[in-house]
Formats: sequence, structure tokens, C-alpha cells
Amino acid sequence: MRLSKVWLVFGVTGALAVAAATVSATEVSLRCAAVAFVVLAWRAAAGAGPAPRRLRWLLAAGCVLFAAVPLVQLAAIADRTADAGWFGYGPPGNAELTALLEAACRALDWERTAAGVRLGAVVLLTGAVYGLPGARRRGRVVATVVGAVVLGAGIVADRWLGIDLDRLVPAVRGVWPGLLAAAAGIAGLVLAGRRADHRWLVVAGAALVAVAAAVTQSDLTGSWLSVAALADAICGTTQPAIMVSTAMSGAAGPSLDLDPALAAAVLLAGPALLVAGVLRATAPPGTGEPQDG
Repeated sequence: MRLSKVWLVFGVTGALAVAAATVSATEVSLRCAAVAFVVLAWRAAAGAGPAPRRLRWLLAAGCVLFAAVPLVQLAAIADRTADAGWFGYGPPGNAELTALLEAACRALDWERTAAGVRLGAVVLLTGAVYGLPGARRRGRVVATVVGAVVLGAGIVADRWLGIDLDRLVPAVRGVWPGLLAAAAGIAGLVLAGRRADHRWLVVAGAALVAVAAAVTQSDLTGSWLSVAALADAICGTTQPAIMVSTAMSGAAGPSLDLDPALAAAVLLAGPALLVAGVLRATAPPGTGEPQDG
């Protein structure tokens, strides 16, 4: 398959994933995203070019893990308990709350698994960025460091400022894959400013990967807080009628939320820009592919 056709197939499947997310066809969007990432992995591993094999395999392995994330999410949808919920004019009893808690815990486990797979993907792509030749440009270094600081501050202000101190350690234990994925994404963004690049493709890709990881962390933390609120209601520390109306909407204020279509576009564009940028930035002088720019 010619490389132009590989990018065309990736573009078509990616556009279908975004379009499906726009109309809330979640399962179709996830399937298309998985296919798009497999195509991107093929581009990274088998495409012609001067990039070292180790960088190609890091990129390809990262894209394969990115393809596995929507598959995990599809499994979570299939495993979702259809009758888990509560409706009534009075406060829910312990039986209803227990059913809600069990369903929420299962969903949280799936979400944590997806975040763990995404963590592996982000680490591999960050490793590919680290393997690029050094080419420090002051403007790019400043831009990436400022972006990393802003994103890190947004992560802290998003969910963590509203968490009680006695719940902080359990929260970290409950959402560690998301936190580490966000940290790896921020590290990749900082590294991108100190490595060879081609028309800022590596920086742009690293920035989008970091944003997607931060959103994953935010969603996972919100889910953990909702489960904790449900557990509090069962233990009698929260009024059930108040808890049920608020727990599933997020327990710590606003979140790093993106429109589903925009989230799908960010998830796909970040790795794609990184693949294109890393492969171009490793071209030696005299091949028509500038190392830095």
C-alpha cells in the first residue's frame, strides 16, 4: 500500500470516527478509531523513510495500544448493566444504592483499564520523542514549558482542589493510571521542545496527546469521586436523595470536558502528528527532509 493511500485510509476512518461521535454513535466511533490507529501503526512501522527502526517500533507499538483503548471501551459498553438505576418519588433504599454502586464500580474498573492502556501508549510515544536528535530552539522550549505548566495547573484546579485531604490518598490510588498518563503526556510535551522537529509537528502532536491524557485523567477522577459519593450514601454519611441527584454529575466541580467529536479529533490527531513529525524530524541532511524547523 502506497504511503499516500495509508494516510488517506487513516483520514477517512478518522473522519468517520469524528462524524459518528458528532451524532452520538459511540460504538461506531470507537470501532472507526481503532481501525484508524491500526492504519497509523502500519504507517509508522512499514513506511519508507530514514527513521531508525527503534523509533518506528516505539511509534507503532504506541499506536497499537491506542487502538486497544477503544476496544476496551467497547467491552465496557457491552458489559454495562442494563437495569442498573433507580427511579422513584422517595429517597432510594440500600438495595437500590448497592445496585448503583456495583454498576459504578464495574464501569470504573473498565475506565481504569482503558486509562492503563492509554498510559502505555503515551509512554511509548514519549519514548519516541526522547529518541529524536537534540535541537534546542529557545522559542520552542519556552512554548512547550509554558504549555506544560498551564496544563498541569489545569489538571490540579480541575478536580483535585475540591478533594478532601482525608480522601486524597485513596483518590490517587484509585486513579493512578490516569495521573501517570497525564504526567507522561506533559513530559512528552516538554521533551518535544528540546528535540528535532519538522514544522512544529512533534510539538503539536505532543501537545494534543498531553491534552487527551489530561482529559482521560479528569474523566477517571470524576468517576472515582462518583463511586465514593455512592459509597458514602450507603454508609449513611450523605443524604441519599441529595447524593443521587449529584453524584453522577461529578463530585468536584467543573471538569476538563471536551465535546465528544472534538475529543475524538484530538485523540486521533495527536498520535498522527507525532508519527508524521518524528519520521520527518529524523531525516538526515541532504535528503530533502529538514531535521529542524
